[in-house]
Parts: sequence; structure tokens; C-alpha cells
Amino acid sequence: MIVGGLGTIVNEGVYITSAKFIPIAGALLLGIEISIIFNFFLNDWWTFKGMGVNTTLPLRLVKFHVSSALGGVVQYFTTILFLIEFLHFTTLSEIFIYLFLYNYLNSSSLTLLFTNFLGIVSSFAIRFITSIKYVWS
Repeated sequence: MIVGGLGTIVNEGVYITSAKFIPIAGALLLGIEISIIFNFFLNDWWTFKGMGVNTTLPLRLVKFHVSSALGGVVQYFTTILFLIEFLHFTTLSEIFIYLFLYNYLNSSSLTLLFTNFLGIVSSFAIRFITSIKYVWS
């Protein structure tokens, strides 16, 4: 739980910070990727220390990425769907422009944080189960 909580903080922090400079869709991907790498190293060095020692660190990292991929996809699309709902977009062009061309300056940081948190929660079980069964089994 501690690693996941810290990973959530990293994910949200990278997402909100990078959304000031790059479009929201890209900032969300960056937050997800950085938190996956962060969680891997914390899990490898602390939570699952000594497990999976029959494989190399790079191989465990690749396996962790593969196991996190489905959770990352679930998080990404859940967050995007909640953003569309909370920000009341009405057309596909409006969604595309806002998510892929603009940064967050026109929206609330709390909305971005909340919708991303819902995405993180929706992907938790998938990531947890696949990492235990596939990476450190």
C-alpha cells in the first residue's frame, strides 16, 4: 500500500506539473510512465526484495512494464472518460482540441487530479494482481 500511495503521488505530481507545459493527453501518459518506473524500483528494492532474483533487473523491469500495461491503459482511458464527463465536452473536435492540443491552463487542477485519481483506482487491482503473478512469482 505504501508503494502504491507513493506512486499515486508521483503520478499526480508529474501529471499536473507537465500539464502546465504539454497537452493533457501527453501529460497523463508521462505521469503514468514515470509512476510505473518509480513503483518498479520501490517494489524491487523494498516490497519484493529477494523475490524474482532468478531474473536480471532489466528483465524484471520489462516484465513489470508488461504487467502494468493493461492497468495503464485502463487508467488512461478511465481518466479521459471522466475528464470528458466532468468538463462537459459536447463534440469530438472539442475533446480532441482540449486533450491533445492545449495544456491545462483553462481547467481546474482539482478536476485533473480527481479524474486521474479515479483512473488510478480503477486500474489498481489489475496492476497489483499481474505484478504479483507475473513479475515476482
